[in-house]
Amino acid sequence: MRNLCAPLYRRLARIATACLFVAPALVACATGSPPSRAPQEIAGADVPSAEERIERLDKNAMGAAVADGLSTGLALSSGALEMNPLVPTSPVGIIVLTGAKIGLVKYADRLPEDEKRMLIRSSSSLWTGAAVNNLMVLLSAPSPVAIAAGLVAGVLWWQHSARVYERADREIAARRETPAPAPETAPRQVAAVSVAP
Repeated sequence: MRNLCAPLYRRLARIATACLFVAPALVACATGSPPSRAPQEIAGADVPSAEERIERLDKNAMGAAVADGLSTGLALSSGALEMNPLVPTSPVGIIVLTGAKIGLVKYADRLPEDEKRMLIRSSSSLWTGAAVNNLMVLLSAPSPVAIAAGLVAGVLWWQHSARVYERADREIAARRETPAPAPETAPRQVAAVSVAP
């Protein structure tokens, strides 16, 4: 009986794992600001500044590195084969590789801004695509479908990060061009003084 239930448990574990990975991505996409409205136009909303959105892309790159490592480990543990000969298949090797990816994102902080952005966009797009590919393999999708899903996810993330950088740059430039408002001066009050003789 135990052997008959094992495939069912593996399938349920795969579906639960995919939901755990996909749900945060869907929430992140759903909570982004609408492209047709500038963040300043959203009245009363707690909108992150341009600098915070750029910093969030760095954190997303680290999250993509971790998602790629976790999904690779889960896919390998379910019987999938690693097709990239450069990727170690042992758990320690996957952890070390994930740490190296996070280190690469941290190293990007030392680069000039243009190079940093290119590194962050490239690596996070690549790792996001790889994580989606791994999840599709984990869900027993055929190879062409898994590869296509990974490519689509990587391209979509590349375009999303380009839009985030572009909007943030426009906001920062607009802030620099707009002169600071002059401090308001209180109207002068005239006091009547009477002098007694």
